[in-house]
Amino acid sequence: MKTDFTRDNLRNASYWVIIIAGVFFGLIYFRAFLEPIVLALVVWYLIRTARKYVGKIKIRGKALPGIIQRILAFILTLSLLYGLYQIVSVNVKLITANADSYDDNLQVFIDQIKDFTESNSDYIPEVNVQETIDKIDYQSVISSVFNSVSVVLGNFALVIVYVIFFLIEENYFGQKLDNLFKKEANRQNVMGILGRVVKAVNKYFTVKTQVSLITAVVCYFILLAYGVDFPVLWAFIIFILNYIPYIGSLVASLLPAIFAIFQFASFWPFLWVFLTVEVVQIFVGNYVEPKLMGRTLNLSPLVVIIALSFWGSIWGILGMILSVPIISVAVIICAQFPSTRAIAIMMTENGYIEEDDHKE
Repeated sequence: MKTDFTRDNLRNASYWVIIIAGVFFGLIYFRAFLEPIVLALVVWYLIRTARKYVGKIKIRGKALPGIIQRILAFILTLSLLYGLYQIVSVNVKLITANADSYDDNLQVFIDQIKDFTESNSDYIPEVNVQETIDKIDYQSVISSVFNSVSVVLGNFALVIVYVIFFLIEENYFGQKLDNLFKKEANRQNVMGILGRVVKAVNKYFTVKTQVSLITAVVCYFILLAYGVDFPVLWAFIIFILNYIPYIGSLVASLLPAIFAIFQFASFWPFLWVFLTVEVVQIFVGNYVEPKLMGRTLNLSPLVVIIALSFWGSIWGILGMILSVPIISVAVIICAQFPSTRAIAIMMTENGYIEEDDHKE
């Protein structure tokens, strides 16, 4: 089999390299501009989901008018987001207010480790625990977290403005497609692709939300039973981090477990909290989620972890959460064109593409 290195093919390959490099540069350089738009799309999606449930409300056997449905869905979604913000804000303030007592407990824990290592010096290499702890730059970590929160809050007004215009634009999208694609076959093809994209993204976020909610509720009662402070905050963090593939559940298990050291000044609460929460994560992730998700997301684990690393490196937590939907959309789009179909097949887990059913 000969490789075709004709001038046209080399030129096309060069164009693709330049385009991909330009896209990557734009994603990094224009991050501050793009993030509010992406967040607005997420909020817009939440409003659309809320509108489906509001549409089921009937008064005297009649559904509410469309404009009323949109307003109610908009208010409900913003109220939910504001409530979540209040939960996080209040709990963070309480942690800050009790920081001194947690710091004292940490010092007690360090002293216990010192005594243990000194009494077992023949078997355990000497380690300066205090020096190791002092090297951890807590102030930098806390500052980074608060800066991220400040950026989100600072962009909130801009996000709401984008959301409003997305809701307005939604009214004319179908008409624009009709005018853009005069041929019925082309329009149906585009609508089919958009339908598959919406279906895949909707299925992913619906199942992920259900699974994350189940995990968060179960972990809330576990943390409550262990007496860990701020179980609502940790349950919310577990809920959010479960949207991040692979590493999200591990980090979500570690955070309340590490906090247990600060609270109880003992290693055993850390161990029991971590093991119990991780068992819940493993059970839900390996048994419940696959049954709910089915074969909807047929993505290679290698591709997912690469996408997770890439989007996390350029867009942080937001990029990690959106990495799987982005790859799913890329597979659907690449599968539509002969020149990129091989790429779509390589990104799947078993080489199967949903459209193959229609071609047999």
